[in-house]
Amino acid sequence: MAEIELKFELPPEAQESFGSVRALAGAQPERTRLFAMYFDTPGHELAKHEMAMRLRRSGRRWQQCLKAGASGTGGLHSREEWELDRPNASIDLSLFASTPLAKLPEAENLHRNLNEIFRVEVARTTWQVELEPGTRVEVALDRGTVRNANGTEPISEIEIESVEGEPLAVFDFAEKLVGSVPLMASAVTKAQRGYRLARRDKRAPVKPRPAALEPGMTTLAAARASIAAGVAALQANEAGALASSDPEYVHQMRVALRRIRSAVRVFRDVLEPAFAERVKEDLKAFARATGDARDLDVFATETLPPIARVCGEPAAARSLAARVAARRRAAREAMRERLLSPEHTRTMLAIARWLAQPAESGAASGGDLREYAAGKIRSRHKKLVAHGKHAARLAPAARHRLRIEAKKLRYAVEGFGALFPRKRVKAYVRALGDIQEDLGRANDAVVGERLLDGLAPAPALESFARGWLVSQAHASVARLEGHFERLAQAKRFWEKN
Repeated sequence: MAEIELKFELPPEAQESFGSVRALAGAQPERTRLFAMYFDTPGHELAKHEMAMRLRRSGRRWQQCLKAGASGTGGLHSREEWELDRPNASIDLSLFASTPLAKLPEAENLHRNLNEIFRVEVARTTWQVELEPGTRVEVALDRGTVRNANGTEPISEIEIESVEGEPLAVFDFAEKLVGSVPLMASAVTKAQRGYRLARRDKRAPVKPRPAALEPGMTTLAAARASIAAGVAALQANEAGALASSDPEYVHQMRVALRRIRSAVRVFRDVLEPAFAERVKEDLKAFARATGDARDLDVFATETLPPIARVCGEPAAARSLAARVAARRRAAREAMRERLLSPEHTRTMLAIARWLAQPAESGAASGGDLREYAAGKIRSRHKKLVAHGKHAARLAPAARHRLRIEAKKLRYAVEGFGALFPRKRVKAYVRALGDIQEDLGRANDAVVGERLLDGLAPAPALESFARGWLVSQAHASVARLEGHFERLAQAKRFWEKN
């Protein structure tokens, strides 16, 4: 059967008070300790095929379990699961003969190569909550660790699973919790934590990747895949943005945001209007909340260093850098507050709920995906080329709007790229990338001037910096005409030969 649950990170300091939230009133807690061993081959073949195998003890009861399939978008976890009782701490692979496990290469020899990879030990408190007659959810608070020879990682999470009635009721209950307790939608399973330890994986920023679209997909299926891919990338960078000062986490998180917003715009024809409008507005607000942090990151790491090297005012440059650092810390804290806010959690829940609903069919699914993609790219290309003819003469605000149009086209091209000849797509993206790069440099210079207004640098340094920024903007703008000519002449990969 398919397992569908919602998973949230819970700050450790909120564990003790969680049981007293109003949504759990009247439900009696049950406490147990869980011990689980996870098994795989030395080369982690099960993990490579999106499977996890565990042997769990709860009290005196042993169970072997196999889970299959990727999940985690927006905190929604939906995987195939096979759970079977065992008389003791042993695994019988023959009981999985009708599962995807039996289709693995060398499946008949798998039992000889399985080893314990990591262990999970948690104290679990559960509540059975009746939302209405015939509809119940189980809420679990897990506190513990995942461990192996390489170390340990703490676990503090909430799981909500439907046990009777309407499966989507888990979202209704989650909405009751959000706001009364600090919850953050989590895409990370206990198995993923364990494999991170086993592989000694170090946390690093994750570059968003387009969904693997196929020509036979319906347009609605492509919309689901594209939005899910963007959310997965967003969540993959959230923990780093919270815990680290590395500016690349914020950068990649914002790229993921733009990919989601782009997918919502591109596929708006097949999305429910209310859902599309809500996601658009919520993510726009989140993008604004992260904008100051990103602007200051760019100023501190890319704009200010070359100015400081050549300005001839080292003391003034150090003083300015210190003020920028203080502003960065404040902006990052504001960004973190938004990331941990109920508003952001509700946005992730709204997307997860949409993804969990049965896919629609018929007219709502759209027509031929490749033709749909070609039409979207064609119109964006035409608009950008027309507006870019006089890019060198545009005022900064108009150039910024042109930059946004270029980004919209870039994300549409990359999102649909798998549907068209790869070499032609790459050549087109290169031409488009030149435009984005110089529009970006010009915009960074304009933002730099704006930031200087509130940083009060020494007069000599300010004069030098403003002159340097103006020259950078002029140099970038001067190249735009040639870039747009190349884009206009680039092969239209979306047109039929």
